[in-house]
Amino acid sequence: MSQKVNMNVFLHSLLVIKQMNDFSVIAAKDALLHEHAEFTDSTEARKFIYRQLLRGVDKGLLKRTDLVDDGIKNVLYSKTEKFFASTIVPMKRGDKQKKSSSPKIIKQAPKTINYKALLEKELMTYEIDLNASIEEVNEYKRLSSRFPELKEKLQQHQLQTKNQSVQLLGKVHALQKLLGYTVTGYQPC
Repeated sequence: MSQKVNMNVFLHSLLVIKQMNDFSVIAAKDALLHEHAEFTDSTEARKFIYRQLLRGVDKGLLKRTDLVDDGIKNVLYSKTEKFFASTIVPMKRGDKQKKSSSPKIIKQAPKTINYKALLEKELMTYEIDLNASIEEVNEYKRLSSRFPELKEKLQQHQLQTKNQSVQLLGKVHALQKLLGYTVTGYQPC
């Protein structure tokens, strides 16, 4: 009998109904914006998708693959065997059954914090945000060449996104050094 696994209703629609596999955060974000009117802000949709994908990776339903091509890092997510062997149940945020209201006092041993795992998760978040920022800058460049009359407005957005990319790159490098990783080179915006 297959194991039942809860999944956010929006991610369920992308992975089960639309059958997305081997996709990037940006591709999932674009599909989410296209399919669901609830999402109107591109940045918030990307953050939402990233958090949901991270949960899928933590549950073993998705696998993250880092690809480097000409110095540009691309991250792809693909379904695992566990995903295919499980029954995926769509859940909305308020659908979880509430536990009994009587408080239970449980003594727990002090938790040991796994700093490396927390820092790696944070690094992954920054890398995804950085890749999205780089793509956003590239899109502004493409739009500027297609629509010269919007160039001034697009340059303002491009500059803001470039500054954001620089900050994210600093965070990525700091965490990579702290974790003892080789500092990756990102293509400048």
